[in-house]
Amino acid sequence: MRRLGLRGATLVAVLAAVGTAAQAEPYGMRGTVVGVDDKVLTIMNADEETFEVALTEDTGRFAATPAKWSDIEAGKFVGVTSIEAGSQRVALEVHIFAEDLRGVGEGHYPWDLIKDPNMMTNATVAEIEEVNPAQRQLRLTYRAGEGEDASAAEQIVMVPDFVDVVFLAKSGDPDLIAPDRRAFLLVEDAEQGPPRALVIVVGLEGVTPPM
Repeated sequence: MRRLGLRGATLVAVLAAVGTAAQAEPYGMRGTVVGVDDKVLTIMNADEETFEVALTEDTGRFAATPAKWSDIEAGKFVGVTSIEAGSQRVALEVHIFAEDLRGVGEGHYPWDLIKDPNMMTNATVAEIEEVNPAQRQLRLTYRAGEGEDASAAEQIVMVPDFVDVVFLAKSGDPDLIAPDRRAFLLVEDAEQGPPRALVIVVGLEGVTPPM
């Protein structure tokens, strides 16, 4: 597990959107659900290590479902994890937010999808340029900074047609969290017992949450 390195204000925005608050420094966890017992979730990571995480009434629950490259449209609010390759940013994944999640985690900040440096950009798709049949270039616009110091900013990101694209929405399904489903979590350590899940994103229809 690697600390996310999220900017404090950005993380506050993410957690506020799901109606919860962090008491300690949150961090990311990824893996497969292997069990749920009395609100204690067991996750197995890629190294086949298992971790227990406490679920609470305040845990924000989201579902990630399949989407297509062509679903990325101007005006959509998206999250794009990208790397710098040469003189341009190249997407590793794209998640399209449901409209009621517009503005969640808005900005451009370090992420931890891979070990090499990568960034998360949560922003509005302002413009799409078809570079060729296999690549699209997105102009992403967002507000950078806080309060009176906030200003308009943008990133240009190349999106190949093979990247993972998912749709992200809140979920009220009591059966959302089930064994064998892949998940991404934001958790915080507790004074006693297992860490507490602040947010969980569960992949449906075979999806692995790519963020």
